[in-house]
Amino acid sequence: MRNHVIPSRPHVQGSAAPLRLRHSAGELTDGAGLLLLRRAWDALGIGGWLDAKTAGQSGRYRASLMVELWVALLLYGGGWMDDLKLFSSRGIRRLFGWRSVPDPTTFGRWLRRGGPVLVPLLDELVWRVVQLRWQAVGVPRRLTLLLDSTASVRYGAKQAGAEVGYNPKKPGRPSHHPLLAFAAESGDCLGVRWRAGSAHTAEGAAEWIRALVHRLRGAGVEKIALRLDKGFFSKEMVSTLEELDVTYYLKVTNWAWVRAALGPARRSSKDLELWTRSGTLYGARLLSVERRRKVTDDLGLEHWETTDRSHVLTNVEAVHALTAWRRYNTGAVVEDRIKELGELGVGRTAVDDLAGNALLWSLGALAYELLHVVRTTALQGSWKRAQPGRLRSWLFRLPAKLTVHARKHYVQLRREEPLRRDFLRALRRLDRLRAPPLAA
Repeated sequence: MRNHVIPSRPHVQGSAAPLRLRHSAGELTDGAGLLLLRRAWDALGIGGWLDAKTAGQSGRYRASLMVELWVALLLYGGGWMDDLKLFSSRGIRRLFGWRSVPDPTTFGRWLRRGGPVLVPLLDELVWRVVQLRWQAVGVPRRLTLLLDSTASVRYGAKQAGAEVGYNPKKPGRPSHHPLLAFAAESGDCLGVRWRAGSAHTAEGAAEWIRALVHRLRGAGVEKIALRLDKGFFSKEMVSTLEELDVTYYLKVTNWAWVRAALGPARRSSKDLELWTRSGTLYGARLLSVERRRKVTDDLGLEHWETTDRSHVLTNVEAVHALTAWRRYNTGAVVEDRIKELGELGVGRTAVDDLAGNALLWSLGALAYELLHVVRTTALQGSWKRAQPGRLRSWLFRLPAKLTVHARKHYVQLRREEPLRRDFLRALRRLDRLRAPPLAA
């Protein structure tokens, strides 16, 4: 028993009493904040929607349970299938009312079996959640659509689709190369397209852009702008954007034939190190911004040296090159959104099945959007912009005691908990979310 006693600390200012470790038969949980996910899940009718769409699927566990389970795991801090075992003994199962939690092997089999059916359903579900959030906060009249890809490094040979391709983190290492879409102003994740590691940055982007623009206009968005990096640049992409009649800012690779389409350089009056050029390419305006510095050579002669050069292709008339350059750079927020997906653990694990890996990324997109619903519709102050790591550490991981009295289940929080009032207020606000009734 001596090992279960932490000795006293007479050198501290405060209580010097020793601490004795004891075991309790009462059920405790460190995930009481996940009740926000449960409230949002039920208020938006996600479980009933999934059950209606997957009524013909067989299996011991319903698809709605498996989807909710993985979303809760990502918000809780897990990301590996072995982490599912934590939900069996940490009170999470009682918080959500699950009868049992599937083991990692069962969950992996479900991923492989359900991928072809559930990937398009989850893409539709993510868009449904975005629309329901917009019902609460308002549909944006103007929206900038951001598309970008990311590389998930893979180790091992049993991860389908892990191929050598674009991988700036570890060149030559097999990876997956999914394509993601976000709304710049609202921060919503509009979906994900899973691709193998050898896929080009723009593979499948044109068709997906058409579908996304059609969805946004159907939802009431009046003006749509697209921000795309140089990996998407091609004549076919420009034709697609012109056909869709959207505003676009498309970065162009610094090739010699691109520079040949530009006119003479002009020095900026506001920043003397910036020089701008303009031209025409594929019927659109080609704008260039160069940063130059004055250097002195060995002979003491001064000349201007170009240290950085950026080209942006746009269909906006009369826009200055510096303005187009700044508008393109504001879209770099997409990288922060991708980092948030990384904080959630999206893409951390993979299976030896193409459709199963696609399903894992679709589940990650749904987890991100549900977290975005919680922080933007239910929370206040700086919590509305909090990163997943901060929300997990302080809110989703709230400690609580689970009790049963008179056949009623209770979640008991400490009265001194600093976030207790914020948590209860968020629960009440999420209860106001309403989803349209399912069709018979």
